[in-house]
Amino acid sequence: MPRPRTLRRLTRAGRRIAADLIARALVSNGFRPHRHTAFPHADGTYGDHDGPPLSLLLLGDSIAASLGTSAVQETLGAQCATTLSRATGRPVHLRVLARPGTTTGFMKHQLRRALRHPHPPGVALIIVGGNDIVAGTPLRRAAKDLARHVTRLRHAGWHVLVGTCWDVGDVPAVRRRLRTALSRRSRRLEHLQTTAARRAGAVAVPLRDPRHGTQPELFAADRIHPSAHGNALHLQALAAALTGTTPTP
Repeated sequence: MPRPRTLRRLTRAGRRIAADLIARALVSNGFRPHRHTAFPHADGTYGDHDGPPLSLLLLGDSIAASLGTSAVQETLGAQCATTLSRATGRPVHLRVLARPGTTTGFMKHQLRRALRHPHPPGVALIIVGGNDIVAGTPLRRAAKDLARHVTRLRHAGWHVLVGTCWDVGDVPAVRRRLRTALSRRSRRLEHLQTTAARRAGAVAVPLRDPRHGTQPELFAADRIHPSAHGNALHLQALAAALTGTTPTP
């Protein structure tokens, strides 16, 4: 009879194999990370206010980069910066470092750029995880990588928000037979991200919403990424935490 340690190893190996099969099935269905697809350039200063600007960084994957939108005002970054400026009465300097196709581990390249940011630390928003689900990344490893990123930002003086993994099983482009397995992995990663982010000193905000599975207008024409309406829904989830963690001038 296998020993408990052997059983744990077999279980982990089974999970890795299942994740790999899911990833292969998704890729064969055309569900691929878009690493070099263009998206609106939203960097800039938002808000017609006097005083020192507040820095806002967006890091992570295509959700944070707003792949799927066609105009700057539709992007999550512009919507967050505008909301933050109105709430604080300060101009907000937005810089989007997020890139489509990014997994949590590969966010380290964005972290290097974030830590060289020329403006005083402000608010850093991380949205990542969907590509870890698709790529079959071990979920505990993804959560540990996230905690490491949060810790580095916190030590540099940033207030950090983490928008946790949404339900990839709700994405319209995903085949129905894969949705249950993807939903389970998404919820597991969401839980691990929430725990890791909070322990590292970040505010964790759930982006999973049942409306993703019932309202197709929340998705762009590619049926994978959020539309302007989808970004507005994410902003609703983020708004309270976004405006409640801002540093004073």
